[in-house]
Amino acid sequence: MDYRDYKELYQALLSAYGRGKLGNDPAQQDVVVAKINDFLKKYPSVIPADKNPQSNIVQLSMKEILRRTINVTVDILNDLSETFSNRPYMSYAEFRRDIFKAFTREDRRLYVGILLVVFSFILYFIDSAA
Repeated sequence: MDYRDYKELYQALLSAYGRGKLGNDPAQQDVVVAKINDFLKKYPSVIPADKNPQSNIVQLSMKEILRRTINVTVDILNDLSETFSNRPYMSYAEFRRDIFKAFTREDRRLYVGILLVVFSFILYFIDSAA
C-alpha cells in the first residue's frame, strides 16, 4: 500500500491487519512516519491555553489561574509536611533550605506571588476593620 491519502492511512492504522502489515515492513513504517509528520505540519494540533502547562499567564483564564494557584498551595503544603516529617534527620541549615525551596521553586514563583498579594489584602482589611 502506498498511503497517498491521510484517510487511507488512518483506516489502515485502525485495523489489526493494517497495523500488522506496517509492523513487519520497515520501509512502510518510514512512509507512515513521513506521512504523519506531513499531516502534523499541515494541520497542527491546537492545544487550548488552559490545557497547555507552558502557556503564558496572560493567555490563561481566571479559573485556570485559580486552579493552578490552589495546586501550588497544595504542593507547598505537601513539601512542608515532608520537610517537617524529616526534621529529626536534617541539620538546621538543610531544614531552612528545604523550607525556602518549597516557596521559591521556579515553577511556583508566580503563584506564590499571587498568594502573597491575596494574603496582603486579607491582612489589610483585617487591620482596617480593627
